[in-house]
Amino acid sequence: MIRGLYASATAMLATQKQSEVIGDNVANIKTPGYKEQLASNISFPSLLIQRMGGNLPSGIVQIGGLGTGVGVDRVALSNVQGALQTTDLKTDLALTSPGYFVVQTPGGERYTRNGHFQLDANGMLQSPDGYALQGANGPIGPLSSEFSVKADGTIMDKGQIMDRLRVVDIPVEALKREGQSLYSATQPIQVSTTAQVLQGSIEASNVDLSGQMIQMMTVMKAYEANQKVIQTQDEMLGKAVNEVGKI
Repeated sequence: MIRGLYASATAMLATQKQSEVIGDNVANIKTPGYKEQLASNISFPSLLIQRMGGNLPSGIVQIGGLGTGVGVDRVALSNVQGALQTTDLKTDLALTSPGYFVVQTPGGERYTRNGHFQLDANGMLQSPDGYALQGANGPIGPLSSEFSVKADGTIMDKGQIMDRLRVVDIPVEALKREGQSLYSATQPIQVSTTAQVLQGSIEASNVDLSGQMIQMMTVMKAYEANQKVIQTQDEMLGKAVNEVGKI
């Protein structure tokens, strides 16, 4: 009975973590370049149940397995590309191929698919957080307001080649989220040679709102079911202690 309490409690903790992940996804549904998070569960090791005694020569009867609970194994990222939204702003860039833009932060290089960039007072391309967008030769700029970006990432300004966007390939399992749409890498990265860029557009979040609502309802029902199981087991435990013990 005590094991049942622990199993139900771990299930409630797992559903609570899942609801947090879903809430985070819904909150970032309008964040450009945001990647939907997916929480996967893992079962704790099962125990083998045996009944002692009986008519078998060995005196042991195999009953079956007993689950010991469940937990959230890991939170992965969905690498599905979000819809492209046309903005007609020259500083907005969207990747139409796999890969990530590179920005320089105080903590080192970070990676993003949020292409909502802007020109600072010195004509340098940067993210909304003020992080410099990186090209093959380092920070990109200074640029005029009439610069253009070709499909291969080449940046042109006043008829001259200024630089080329540095786009890197990172396996989704090697991404570590930092903020809404900023990531670090947990393993070496490679510069993409096949990146495709679309100027005047941004990639929207890839969160499926209807799917998230269905998952939220499923998680809530699972939480309520385990809550009722704990209440039932608590009542049975109380009767075992207070009533059966009197006999």
